[in-house]
Amino acid sequence: MNLLERCADRILVYDGSKGVMLQMKGLSGGDSAEEWNLSHADKVSEVHREYIEAGADIIQTNTFCANAPSLKNHGLEDKLYEINYEGAKLALDCAKENVMVAASVGPTGLFFEPAGDMTFESMSAVFRQQLKPLRDAGISIVNFETFTDLNEMRAAIVAARETGGFEVIASMTFDGERTMSGNTPAACAAVCAGMGVSLMGANCSGGPESLLEPIRNMHETISLPLSVKPNAGLPEMEDGVAVFKQKPEDFSRLVPEFAESGVRLIGGCCGSGPEHIKALRAAVDRLQRPQDRWPDKAVIASAYEAVEIEAVKTAEMRLDIQSVLDGLRNGDYYCLMDAIPMDAGEADAVVLDFGQMELFFDMWSFTATLGMFVKKPVIVKGGTPELIQGFLRYYAGRAGIMQDAKQGLTELYGAVGVER
Repeated sequence: MNLLERCADRILVYDGSKGVMLQMKGLSGGDSAEEWNLSHADKVSEVHREYIEAGADIIQTNTFCANAPSLKNHGLEDKLYEINYEGAKLALDCAKENVMVAASVGPTGLFFEPAGDMTFESMSAVFRQQLKPLRDAGISIVNFETFTDLNEMRAAIVAARETGGFEVIASMTFDGERTMSGNTPAACAAVCAGMGVSLMGANCSGGPESLLEPIRNMHETISLPLSVKPNAGLPEMEDGVAVFKQKPEDFSRLVPEFAESGVRLIGGCCGSGPEHIKALRAAVDRLQRPQDRWPDKAVIASAYEAVEIEAVKTAEMRLDIQSVLDGLRNGDYYCLMDAIPMDAGEADAVVLDFGQMELFFDMWSFTATLGMFVKKPVIVKGGTPELIQGFLRYYAGRAGIMQDAKQGLTELYGAVGVER
């Protein structure tokens, strides 16, 4: 039985923080927790067993920062395969019957152009490099967690799909109503659900109260079970160290509200330990599982907002690509500013009409620039299959698509067919 099937039967309990537990066992703040998969494997296994004893249905590998950019900061990039492979094996060896294992994979800490040096392809390659040893070790679930940029999450999901063999949990981190990159919970949910993740969710942020509204917004948008992993309250600084003081009974208080809002996997993030997970286990066991009530609607989204297709039939603007062809040929993607209608901000969506255009320009640069100026969801019209496929790969949203040859263009990138 896979993860999605198990969530259909019951609410599952995740584990809690690895970092806090390993620090209690001797890990210093400047060391790599992931390197302990090699040098202190017994301590990592102890943490896994403690969470299983606390009642976790799923434990995570100690691989959150085991990507190349993060390991490079510790001079460990040459041990990437070994750290991930052994981290997976440690968790799998500890898992008892009916306990599942998910790979924990965090963000890279890098930024896309023009704020940084990464392209979609280079970002996706970073995730594929980490996913390979996890898959080779026998992991079949990956939790992409603590992401603050929706397009980085998209690159991770594409990497998982192209590597093959994974059920995906996509978990974003919010500061109030948006991520650090300005993504709303509804937009994140619409985009990731369209790309075929098994569970959507939120983690870290603040305590449980801080994630209830983002989870509710996701539940109103998509028909998927949700995952939530809050911190054990807000940290307090003591002697220069962040300390989380929320008691287990307070940490587990909102379990009924989360369950009513579609959460079918609940655990802990920063500051949480086995006692917090034990409290979640007890709260879940006391709970009568709510009846599933999923929305039934087709949603498109930019990185910043989501809208039902039904709502854009009479409220859309057209972006005239034909008027800026010379700029595109010369690599001037800022020419897109000249094609955007002055009142585009009043529309529910923007129609991007490629006409009979073929792919003769750098699609990554095109979509990255478009996302800077067009915050509304996009509906694509015309263009060759190659052009449309390229646009869907790089567009940091969930596009609508108006054309006859929809088949094959929507499967991986989740575009929504639009009839006109």
